[in-house]
Amino acid sequence: MWSLLKKDRENCSQFLESLEDKTRLTVLPSALRGHAATCKDCQAAADEMLASRELLLALPASQAGKSRPWFAPRVLAAIAAREAELRRSLDTWTAVPKLAARLTWACALALLLASTWLYEKPRPATKAGGDATVESLFDAPAASTTQDDILVSLLEKGQ
Repeated sequence: MWSLLKKDRENCSQFLESLEDKTRLTVLPSALRGHAATCKDCQAAADEMLASRELLLALPASQAGKSRPWFAPRVLAAIAAREAELRRSLDTWTAVPKLAARLTWACALALLLASTWLYEKPRPATKAGGDATVESLFDAPAASTTQDDILVSLLEKGQ
């Protein structure tokens, strides 16, 4: 009796496997068709499988321009868009260290040039005592004549 049940289970599994590959019962081998005629479970599975296939075949294959895409392509497109956005933001932040390095070198060069220029800058002449002579723009020598004196002398000559 156990061997009959075991044999029946093997026939059921073989029938279901071959039913998944075939579209109609008439294409199945005769031994499996005979098993389907006697086994109620296999008959019900075959009916359900064929009914679901007919329903799926009734659906249009692809309506690319007419309706919205299915769920999986929309989700994958949203994921790809999000990854591209994150990649762009990461690319922006990877440029910052490069910019910082260039800015550091530019500042170092500017400091080097400024310090060299200040070091080499000519100094005013100093007296023997070490005091520097400072001339003022507002102090005029006492002996020199100013422009006002010249104008006054010209006016006096003219009278």
